[in-house]
Amino acid sequence: MFKNLIFFLFFNLIYAQNNYVDFFLLKYNPQEGDFIFQDLDSSPLCDAIEEVTPGIFNQNFSHVGLIIKENNSFRILEAFINGVKIVSLKEFISRSFDKNGVPKITIARIHPAYLKENPYLINDAIKKSKTLLDKPYDTNFLMDKNSFYCSELIYEIFNTNNEFFKLNPMTYKNSKGKFQQTWVDYFKNLKVKIPEGEPGINPGKMTLNKNLQFIYNYKKPYDFN
Repeated sequence: MFKNLIFFLFFNLIYAQNNYVDFFLLKYNPQEGDFIFQDLDSSPLCDAIEEVTPGIFNQNFSHVGLIIKENNSFRILEAFINGVKIVSLKEFISRSFDKNGVPKITIARIHPAYLKENPYLINDAIKKSKTLLDKPYDTNFLMDKNSFYCSELIYEIFNTNNEFFKLNPMTYKNSKGKFQQTWVDYFKNLKVKIPEGEPGINPGKMTLNKNLQFIYNYKKPYDFN
């Protein structure tokens, strides 16, 4: 009986996730240049990233991708574990769900007033991104232009001719001013020192850009577009 109940609950959770993903894809009207911020729950590293990267709406984000159009369909450009790739919307948003089966994503667009003054910003960024496809993932989180973590990629392509995003000294310390053990173990395994204070950028900081306007937040999933 108990096993049947567990199976029933698991089946309903999977159904709810798939059902909402389909609903979202029907309702969402993507535009090239949309930023999709994500709250991933895939590893302790994601939790460590979110702890040191507070963002808008008092939420934490550990990943970001960019909507582009390819072969007449909208897809997402990202720097993820396999490097700089283009993936489907469904693959991206299906990575992380809240307890109700809603994908944990928040979507922003560049403010029209800013785009009016910088009409080629998005086109230039997408054009630059195509030159970076298949670059490796930046496991050291350094702005070295040879490999890219998610927000580093977005920074690189949008800051070619503009200063759209700003770098800040990065920290790997918790609210008590101590290095998180996750980061200590992570960089020890890489045999490099923790890049505390080095210039960098993260998804949380990106959401605080005053030139972004937010069109969707997973905490209010039926209140968008």
